[in-house]
Amino acid sequence: MHKNSRGKFLLKKPQNEENGKSFEKILADWIENKRLYVKESTLAHYKAIVENHIKPLLGNFEIGKITPEIIQVYINTLNINGFSSKTINDILMVIKNIFKYITARGISHNCDLKIIAPRKRRAQTEILTVPEQKKLCSYLLENMNTKNFGILLSLYTGIRIGELCALKWGDIDMAEKTLNINKTMIRIQDNFSANASAKTKVLITSPKSEDSIRTIPLSSCLIEIIEKLSKGDDAYILTGSAEKFTEPRNMQYYFKTVLKKCGMRDVNFHALRHTFATRCIENGFEIRSLSEILGHSNVRITLERYVHSSMELKRINMEKLKFNADDSGSR
Repeated sequence: MHKNSRGKFLLKKPQNEENGKSFEKILADWIENKRLYVKESTLAHYKAIVENHIKPLLGNFEIGKITPEIIQVYINTLNINGFSSKTINDILMVIKNIFKYITARGISHNCDLKIIAPRKRRAQTEILTVPEQKKLCSYLLENMNTKNFGILLSLYTGIRIGELCALKWGDIDMAEKTLNINKTMIRIQDNFSANASAKTKVLITSPKSEDSIRTIPLSSCLIEIIEKLSKGDDAYILTGSAEKFTEPRNMQYYFKTVLKKCGMRDVNFHALRHTFATRCIENGFEIRSLSEILGHSNVRITLERYVHSSMELKRINMEKLKFNADDSGSR
């Protein structure tokens, strides 16, 4: 392994390569095979991983020359260079799937990846403090419009930014006082463009998993605002128009401008989801219900990924540990 001029780690090509099946050719075959079975958004995700990570590493190898040691060195390098655990896991998952495809085609190889696993690194999570949340809410309520309502809705339901951008007023059931999440908005590489590597497009598709399709009860405070802002059922919540929408990256930019106007520190939009989950736990929310509202497949994901005890809650719990001097002499 060596560094190029930009400081990126590269693996040297194997020497004295024999004529054989090219891994780059298999990558193209695998992508074409996946095109038949997965959603367009998933295909775009796979193609990005292949083009940005796997092809530069393994494209020039013969299949038979690739070993678990080569993959392990690469995974270790990603860890050293600060890639997130999710990104590393996604890359490794695709590599493993490609080798399953190779095996299914009856092509021999020497790459058993069962023992390879990236080192788990807990990501730093951003959560709004209670004073920050109050400051943000005050600004949103005093300057209410459709986008500000979208921020408030995310903060008090935990929905993802892509789910918010895809929402229409018709997804809110005023009679039942519920919000129906059944789609998401993402920007992906255009897989069917003549110049797919250069073009992207916005896609509204089903959520990331079946568990993400869910119905969320809305508080009476949100219902009061909805009654004032609601447009026609076909209108997007963030724009009030049936034709125009706000895509996730633009909503992210807008959120940053709101934080600046509030005089608050810079956080990612996803911090609203973390904050919602944390506040729910602090207020005694039942974990199974919270997990379903967040659209998780099980409560373990909710507890490990999104629920973070605040300093305020830690302090309250610590104050429960009182000195008991009366009992001290009886022992």
